[in-house]
Formats: sequence, structure tokens, C-alpha cells
Amino acid sequence: MANKEKLHLAPLVLTTLIFIHLILISSVASAAQVTRIGNGSDPTIYGNTVVWTDNGVIHVYDLTSKTDSTVSSSAASHPAIYENKLVWHDESSGVPRLTIYDIPSGARSYITKDVDNRSIPAIYGNRIVWNVNYNESYNNYNLYMRDISISTQTKIAEGNSPDIYNTKIAYGYDDEDGRTIAVYDIITKETINAHSSDQIFSPHIYGNKVIWSDFYSRGGFIQMYDLVTNETIDVTSDNTGNTLYGPDVYAEAGDDTGTHININGNKIVYSKSGDDQFGYAGVYIYDIPSGKSIPVYIYPKGTHTTPDIYNDIIVWGIGSKYGRINDTGIYICDLSVTDTLPPVAEFTSNVTSGVAPLVVLFNDTSTGGVPTSWTWDFGDGNDSKYAMNATHTFTMPGNYTISLIAGNDEGNSKVMKPNYIVVTNPFPVANFSSNVTHGYPPLLIQFTDLSQNANGWNWDFGDGNHSTQRSPVHEYADPGIYSVNLTAINENGTDSKLTTITVMQLVGVGPYAYITNSGDNNVSVIDTATDKVTAMIPVGNYPMGVAVTLDGKKVYVTNLNDNTVSVIDATKNKVTATIPVGSDPRGVAVSPDGKRVYVPHPDLGNPISNNTILIINTDTNEVEAAVPVGEFPFGVAVTPDGKKVYMTNLDNKTVSVINTATNTVIATIPVGNNPRGVAVSPDGKLVYVACDEEGNKGIYVIDSVKNKVTATVLVGFFPNAVAVAPDGKRVYVTNVISDTISIIDTATNKVTATIRVGNGPIGVAITPDGKKVYVVNGGDDTVSVIDTSTNKVTATMNVGHRPSSFGQFIGSLQAQPIFPVANFSSNVTEGCTP
Repeated sequence: MANKEKLHLAPLVLTTLIFIHLILISSVASAAQVTRIGNGSDPTIYGNTVVWTDNGVIHVYDLTSKTDSTVSSSAASHPAIYENKLVWHDESSGVPRLTIYDIPSGARSYITKDVDNRSIPAIYGNRIVWNVNYNESYNNYNLYMRDISISTQTKIAEGNSPDIYNTKIAYGYDDEDGRTIAVYDIITKETINAHSSDQIFSPHIYGNKVIWSDFYSRGGFIQMYDLVTNETIDVTSDNTGNTLYGPDVYAEAGDDTGTHININGNKIVYSKSGDDQFGYAGVYIYDIPSGKSIPVYIYPKGTHTTPDIYNDIIVWGIGSKYGRINDTGIYICDLSVTDTLPPVAEFTSNVTSGVAPLVVLFNDTSTGGVPTSWTWDFGDGNDSKYAMNATHTFTMPGNYTISLIAGNDEGNSKVMKPNYIVVTNPFPVANFSSNVTHGYPPLLIQFTDLSQNANGWNWDFGDGNHSTQRSPVHEYADPGIYSVNLTAINENGTDSKLTTITVMQLVGVGPYAYITNSGDNNVSVIDTATDKVTAMIPVGNYPMGVAVTLDGKKVYVTNLNDNTVSVIDATKNKVTATIPVGSDPRGVAVSPDGKRVYVPHPDLGNPISNNTILIINTDTNEVEAAVPVGEFPFGVAVTPDGKKVYMTNLDNKTVSVINTATNTVIATIPVGNNPRGVAVSPDGKLVYVACDEEGNKGIYVIDSVKNKVTATVLVGFFPNAVAVAPDGKRVYVTNVISDTISIIDTATNKVTATIRVGNGPIGVAITPDGKKVYVVNGGDDTVSVIDTSTNKVTATMNVGHRPSSFGQFIGSLQAQPIFPVANFSSNVTEGCTP
């Protein structure tokens, strides 16, 4: 009988719900003026811009002009927006990455490192956060942040679902308590654990408020933590049971509000998926000051919406994976049309630190309702100011807490920023830099003052000479080690700083080795006759590859991070041209006649169709041809007769052979895993390719006539660079992980010696007479010199930070200077070259 009663009750309840549902939709939609602006999913909003995806395509909708534009993509999802920057998860290239898009210019860039198919980005300013690489052993992901303004990427913590506001990152992680919501401060690098429980996920942060979903029951409920008061409250929680259907039907707890949440200002939006005595399924907004929730739009029970909010605009779509209703619409609702809200106080200032007296301009940036009154407290005991924007002078050193109360007829709110203004003592702090720290006499050095709060300067150059100029130029005439002291002066006192200048003895006859220092963005020049550094030449961003012309007069350097090639005049040790090339250039090679330069152009965004080798005309310094090769071209070498070029293709385990007369690929030769370095024997008959074979054979020997691998040679771990002796009898291979050099006898294709060198040997080259081998150790910033007659390291030189020198970095001949030494020294950055 009870079953029959339930069967009769169900149609009655369903009929009642449909009637209530229609009434609520009509009333709420009418009051809130809900508008459909497109089709898709994953909507998000910032300012007047709404972004969403539709079948992998990004849509950008301007609320002011009511225009919808698209951004081409085939597999975009989970977009995020801040001001004019978009970022989204993108698998249109076949591999997961994050795409960064500038709306005004249409420019794109990509984050490919530490990204997988679960990496969903969040953005604030120039900082992007996401998670990657789930580890089942500790049930967490790795949390990363990238600052796109300075191209740095940092692992923040172990956790997932990060969100970012200003300098704070909210995220969740698994621990012994089940789950913890944490907040990481980017500036202080401190982490606050806000709350721990069994099932808490999806944190979001705005200002001092952190919210998350607690899935203790049903669809979860929302909790909020205040970073100032350290208090946690339940925003939407009630576990008394669902009484809407009577005592015998669906009598579960009434928590159905945690499936999709977000926060902006003093408003929280969320999706309610269930019907109970506390409301029906739909889009809701919670007002933090009043602690009240109101529905924005009502949907049938079981519908999961995806709301987001900015100021008074709410945007949402339908979570299609739940399949409750057939609706792909993107909707917006402007709360300001019908409701007047109190303001959410917020402000900025033109400066946050400086020397007393410090004048600061404060600007009201409150959100929510429009403020009509403002009360500023500057924390120094002076009278408050009552204006939208206020200027205040801090006369004493100290840390000042600033607060603003913004109000209107509906109410007011207060924001307080502890230690927001830092005023320092006006004493001088001495500091300076110099364009060089060592070189050969006569050594002309530009000293640049970097002192703070100074109005007088006293320089002691250590050789008996002095200056009172702010940034003087001084010439050292004699070899020696000199202590340079700067005393910075103002009316309150003095401060000093000391550094050392080394003027070296000028000896040696070359030829020269050119060492790219990737971490310092310069090139060290080594005189191989004396094994002394004779110059430091600034080049592009992250120099890596090097090639020297046979006459030793020009050096070509690939700059990995700014996609250029620097052309160095070796007679002046000066960059005379910078050539734009494709993305991520690594290897480089010069034709024997010096007329052509060959540079790999890997296209990481389109790995199949747009990987080429670029051919540069050295007379015009322009790219004259691009030849398609394999995937991720890396290393390159030219035959002694200049008729063929060999290009290693890192990702598809091949070597491309290019005919230089026709600029066409005439053969593609399969080799081992990850081919990098390549070198050609002096007679042009054999080609040696370094492959990372994970413990198996590492050097592949190619017959250049048959275009076929004829032998493989086992070397050390992670072979990278290869060089062939001038007589063709020996091959030298760098083993990056093993910290060794393998020497191969070319007659037997056997390793005859293994020499331990520095940390992480990455580059190798041989002097033209075959007597010395130079090894670039990227892990300890040194160059090892090997005597080929004894196979022993005879010298180790310090160079710049993270040296690379991937290529033939020693010229066959000495470059002769075209100016007298005394005149030449003032035109270089690290002293002059003989």
C-alpha cells in the first residue's frame, strides 16, 4: 500500500514542481533581465569581456558593443581572462599546452613545459597558475606558476585546482587529514593552511576571502575563510534533511550548492543542482555582508550550471556532461539593472614604498555599488580624508596600515591593508656596476652609479686616481688587480662599496674559442695559445649555438630565447648584426666559403609541417630560403666541400641530408633516439651523430655516399656534442650525465679512452692543429682543456654562467684585429683582443 501511495505522490509532486519552476523562471528571469549571448561552455568574465569555448573554438564577446569574435583553435577548453590577456588549455597541436592570447594584438605564446591533459589555468596580472603530473604515491599534483612578463616558471607546491588573486594563490592538497585548502603568498613565500577536512575542493580567492566546496553530503556546500580574521564560516550548509517531498521521499541532507563556485568582490555565485526547502536548482548569488542568498535563474532539478561573476555581471552556461537539459546557451545577467548594492571597498596607490618624505596618491577602485562617500585612514595619526582619491605625505620612516571605508545609501564596506606603505630612512646606500670586470691594458671601464639617496660620490680606482663624478669612465694602463671603492654621500651620512678589477697581461697568438654563456647572455673569447679569456661580448637572450668561419673573422651565435642570430666581427669582438630567425634556434653551421649560414627552425606549435632549416645569406644577413626537414631540427653540420648539410631531427629520430645547390632534402636517414650533435669527417665520407639511447649505443656512423648507418658505438650517458679530429682519426663525444668525454678510434669504431671533465659537458671542439680539445661544462661554468697527446685535462677555465657552445666554436685561423690595440680596447666589453 505504501508503494502505491508513493506512485500516486510522484506525479503530483512533479506537477507541482513544474508549476513552481515555471513561476520562478518567469519572475526571476524578468527581474534580472537574463540575456542569451551565444552557444558553448566554460564561460568566464572580466570587465566587459566574456569568453567561452564552443567545440574547441574560443569566443570573445564584448558586452559594450555586443559583438562576438572567435579565436582560431580546434581543441581549446577552460579559458581564463584577466584584462586583455586570455589563457586556456589547448590540445590543438596534439599535445597538451597552455595558450596565452593578447586580445588587442592577437599575439599568441605557449606554455609547454610541465603541462598535461589535466592542467587548467588561472590568471591574475602577468601570473598564470595550474597543476600538472598527478603522483599516485602522495595523491597530489605539482602546482606551477609562470610570470609571463619575465618568462620565469616556478613550482609552487604539491596540490591542485589553483586560483590566484594579486600575490596570493589558493589551492588544495591531500594530507593526513584528508584534504587541506592552503594559501601561498608569492612575495613572502609563506603558506597558510586555511581549513582541513575529508572532501574539500575547488578553492577560489578574491581579496582576503577564500572559498571552497565541501562535499560532505550530496552536491556539497560552500565554506569561506577570511585571511584577516582567520575565521571560517559556512556560506551554504544545512544538513537537516530535504523536506520538500515529505518524510518518505528523498529525505537526504540539503547540500546541493558546491558544484561550481566563484567569488568577486563581496559576491559569491554558485550552482544549486537540487530542489529542497531552501530553494530550487539554478544560478544563485550570495551577498557576503548580509549573509543572504538569492536566485538569479531557476532550472529543473539536476541541472548543473557553471556561473562566473565580475562586479554586477553574472555569466553562465550548462554543464553538458550531466545531460539534464538540452541547452548549450551562454547567458548573462546584470544585477545593477534591478538592484542597488553597497560598494565593495578597494583601492590602489601610485607607490607603496620610498624615502621620507614620501608623497602617495591613493585611488579608489571600489566595486559593487557605486560609492558616494569615502573615508581614508592613513595609519599615521593624522586626520582622515573624505574624497574619492586622496594624496597624503608620510614624513617619518615606518610601516603604515591603510584603510578605506566606501559607502552609499545601501551600506558601506571597509578594506584594510596592513603595512601597505613602507617609508625608509633617507640615508645613502652605495652601489655601482661596471661594464667589465677584467680585460687587457689599456682597459677602459665605464662605472655606473646605482646608489640610493646619494647626492655626492667619491671614487677611488685603486691605482692612485680618484673621481667625484657620478658615473665616471676610467682607463687602467698597467696589468694588476685593483680595488675600486665608491663612497656615496648625502647630508645624513656616507656609505661605501668595494669591488675588484683585474687587468691581465697581454700575450698569445690565437686562434680563438668562442664560449656562449647562456645564463649571462654573452660570449667568452678564449685565446687557445694561452688559455686566457680575452673578451666578453654581449649577444642575445640565452645564446646556445656557435659557428666560426674558416678565416676566423666572423662568429655566428644562435640566441634561443629571442629567436635571433648574432653576427660577431671577430676582429673587433663586437656584434655587428642581429638576424631574426625562427623559434628556438640551437645549432648553427657556416659553409666553407663563408657565404651561407644554416640554422634549424623547430616549430613547437606545429611539429609536423613547419620544421625547417633556415639558410642565411652572409652578404645581406637575411634568410634567403627555408627547407622543410624532420620534427624538431636540432644540430647541423656542413661537409668540407660545402655540397651537403646534415640536420639532426630530435623528435623523429632521423637525419635530413640537404643538397646545397638545390636547397632540397635528398635523403632522410633513420638513427637512434633524440639525435642532437652531428659532425662530418675531414674527407666528407663519414658523418657522426650523437643519440641519447638510454644506455644503448650512442654514436651512429653514417656513410655519406650510401646515406646509410654503417656502425654504432657505445659511449657514456646522454651524448650531446661531437667533434672530429683534423686528421680524421678520432672522434670526441661529450657525455652530459656521465661528466666524461669518450674518444672513438675511427678505424675500429671503438672507444679507446674516457676522460673525466667538468660537470655536465655539453660542447666540444678541437684546435686546428689537433693538439687541444676544449670541453664546455654547462653544470659548473667552466671549460676543460685536454692535451690530445696524453688524453689528460691540462687546464680548467672559469667562464660565464651556464656555458653551452653547441657547434664548432673554434676557428680554423686566427682573426687579425684591424685596429691598433690601444684604440681597439675602448670598443669592446671585456678588454681587447690581440
